[in-house]
Amino acid sequence: MADKMNAQITLTTSDDPPVSLTISRSALVSQSKVFADMLSLDLEADENGDSIPLEETERSVKPFVLMAEGRENELKEALSKVDEKGWLALATFGDKYDSWGMRNLVVMKAW
Repeated sequence: MADKMNAQITLTTSDDPPVSLTISRSALVSQSKVFADMLSLDLEADENGDSIPLEETERSVKPFVLMAEGRENELKEALSKVDEKGWLALATFGDKYDSWGMRNLVVMKAW
């Protein structure tokens, strides 16, 4: 099970063409109750391999991945490009995936 928690998960966006972003399983489950519940259902095998297709675009998913993995410099750069609609998309992502970290980030940066 420890090896599985260290594994990389690919989050696939709904962009055309789709964008694949990798994140460690441990970072993903620690930053989202929804992903934690989803991935706790079967630690031995995932239905989609190690990939999770998402309805969201890279605009919402990439800042989450950077935040979850503690990649502060890249996150700062990504957030400098976020407009008003982007902040709304990030807030929506945080709510949908029950990510306290993302919700807190939006509140601290946008309001």
